[in-house]
Amino acid sequence: MSRLTDIFSLYALACVMLPCLVYQLFFVIRRQNCEKKVPGAYLAWAGIFLLYLWMVFDVTGVGTIGDVLRNMPDIILGGVNLIPFDSFGIGFFLNIVMFMPFGFLLPLIWTECRDLKRTVAAGLSFSLFIELTQLLNFRATDVDDLMANTCGAWAGYLIWGGFAKIFGERLFSADDGKWEAARCILLAAAGEFFLYNPYFII
Repeated sequence: MSRLTDIFSLYALACVMLPCLVYQLFFVIRRQNCEKKVPGAYLAWAGIFLLYLWMVFDVTGVGTIGDVLRNMPDIILGGVNLIPFDSFGIGFFLNIVMFMPFGFLLPLIWTECRDLKRTVAAGLSFSLFIELTQLLNFRATDVDDLMANTCGAWAGYLIWGGFAKIFGERLFSADDGKWEAARCILLAAAGEFFLYNPYFII
């Protein structure tokens, strides 16, 4: 059972990584053709960010196309809570902590995200994606999770801001390409949703 779990974990990680790796391959080629070098530190941090996204997907149990195919015709299976603070407790604070790396890594890696509104909006959008896909499995879609995750992204950004003031923004080798952060998140989310289908193995 442990070995099977490891296989599924590696499979899920590959689903998250593959679309971004393919994109980065063409991204690097395009940059080189324009005689612009892509910093190795940026690629390393982008890899760490993708690893973080995979862990979030694993913890939250996002719905995938596999859930849709498996549960047809009853697609909507998860419960919904739209009452703020209805499930307030330790889980709320754990959700804040879970999204703090999101708010920290975005401005660290991408200069376009060195804006509080953009980072918080990205955290809100990413959390909304997770919550909506949970309608496809037996997990609960909860407005409290959405609020907590958004607060976590905000808190993570503030932590990054503190580091930037102490050490200076030049310490971090960030990419200044437009919409690169959004592309990375969208590709990772699309890879998880469309490529991860463990039910064909079982």
